[in-house]
Amino acid sequence: MKYRRGASAERELIKMLEKNGFAVVRSAGSKKVDIIAGNGKLFLCIEVKSTKNNSVYFSDEDMNKLVGFSSRFGGKAVIAVKFINHGWYFFYPEKLTKSGKNYKLSLRTARYIGKRFDEVIGKQKSLSEVIKGEI
Repeated sequence: MKYRRGASAERELIKMLEKNGFAVVRSAGSKKVDIIAGNGKLFLCIEVKSTKNNSVYFSDEDMNKLVGFSSRFGGKAVIAVKFINHGWYFFYPEKLTKSGKNYKLSLRTARYIGKRFDEVIGKQKSLSEVIKGEI
């Protein structure tokens, strides 16, 4: 059941990316990353999680695979979490902190530090970017 929910979330995100002009490849079996997407200007290496709960966990292994692969590939590492009934939130690995053996991300934290889809794909700036005057 978990695999099906995760695969469904991956396919949903792929459709979102394709609608926004990205070429997308899904890595079945999650060897290194779940999704690789690019539009000629921006290249994303994405680890996808989906949960009905109010928190989700990432292992050191998942984090190391994502960061290592994206570094070698030349893409931006992104963690995409679909909180069922609450929507998508996106994170950069360097923004997450370790809680014990794993990285824990709660819905509450997601609402505070998470990026929205349009921010990740470069369609919209985050409020902090606007305030800082970043381009």
